[in-house]
Amino acid sequence: MTPIRVLFQITIALLFSSSVVSAAEFKPLAGQTAVKVCADAHNLPYSNDKLEGFDNKIAAIIGEELGIPVEYYWFPQRIGFGRNTIKKVDPETGKFLCDVAMSIPAERGMYSPTTAYFSSIDAMVYRKGEGYELNEISDIAKVSKEGKKLKVGLFDRAIATNTLLKHGLADQIEYFQMMTGDAKVNSGRIISEALASGQIDVAFAWGPIAGYYASVSDVPMTVVPLNEIGSDYIFSFGMGVRHQDKAWQALLNKILDKRKDDVAAIVAQYNMPSLADVKQVVKKKRTVYTIENGKVDDKTYDGWRVFNTTCFVCHGKDAKGTERGANLVEAVTDMSEFRFRKKVLKKYFAKVNLDDPERRLAFLSQIAEEHAKGFEMPTWSDEPSVRAHISAIYAYLKARSDGALGEEKPERLAK
Repeated sequence: MTPIRVLFQITIALLFSSSVVSAAEFKPLAGQTAVKVCADAHNLPYSNDKLEGFDNKIAAIIGEELGIPVEYYWFPQRIGFGRNTIKKVDPETGKFLCDVAMSIPAERGMYSPTTAYFSSIDAMVYRKGEGYELNEISDIAKVSKEGKKLKVGLFDRAIATNTLLKHGLADQIEYFQMMTGDAKVNSGRIISEALASGQIDVAFAWGPIAGYYASVSDVPMTVVPLNEIGSDYIFSFGMGVRHQDKAWQALLNKILDKRKDDVAAIVAQYNMPSLADVKQVVKKKRTVYTIENGKVDDKTYDGWRVFNTTCFVCHGKDAKGTERGANLVEAVTDMSEFRFRKKVLKKYFAKVNLDDPERRLAFLSQIAEEHAKGFEMPTWSDEPSVRAHISAIYAYLKARSDGALGEEKPERLAK
């Protein structure tokens, strides 16, 4: 055999082995014979029982990568969805009815979320060719004042409601119920029926609903993303799994990462409103305490007061610790108020009014006795007079930790 032929065969073998590895890059979990999806059979653009939604197509990618079929358990995606699908066990088989829910908020709640595969914002939709142009919510008021009085349709608790009311449009609003008694009817009806028929002139809806139903309508429509409400109202969605299914979550994330371009192409087919020009909201850093010329705000002063009638017993008058308690000035250096509150309420305890000598001595005696038994101090959560001031105590200690306040009693700022 010539060297060239040997080299050719080696190359072919490597290419073949590479393709085999690629095809078998992802394997189903032990015992997994299908991708069992929880979904709504009448919920376009997300899903339907004809598999026309973008969630149906993304689920198909998961099945393709794992080499197993996709099976659906259908249930209306509304109140009770999770409880009746991904959390519910089939009494006959003893297994969960389904293992992954689509288009779930990309934040931990009832589900553990995967990587988000789409983000969107609410949108305004109106018919084309009516002789006016709407770019912001305020334009509805302008057109109504100068020409046609526009009828506005929106769902209860819609994000645009307050802005519409501020522009004096209360008497032009027709409110729609988000969930009707018919599970086959979804929120797209505000566009496909009410707006298309002329019942209303402007509709407000969640971005995927607005973009999809406007694009498939026989009546030409314009979709305007609500850029003006800001980036705080952009929400992201992915798949949701049960909290205990960490290996399944990790596997889904790997597949979504590998096929992210395909997933993005699928989502793009459904005409979601553009997020290119959404107003970016700059969040102001929350002020923990206020100190001016050595004087403090009421909350910080209250924190000093409560600390020096309660916490000082174990942590010292200077808050720098004793043999019974930690140095809190150092402890809060990199500690958020949330962590401080959680730690204090779930670990530490002290009776109030410990500036009373007899009570203080009795308490210290109790601690000394209990520490010898491996005692861990109970919670403050049962002491409402202390619990209500956790934020104030944190403000005082943070001011101390930042070097903005000394050990001495502070003065209050004049009101």
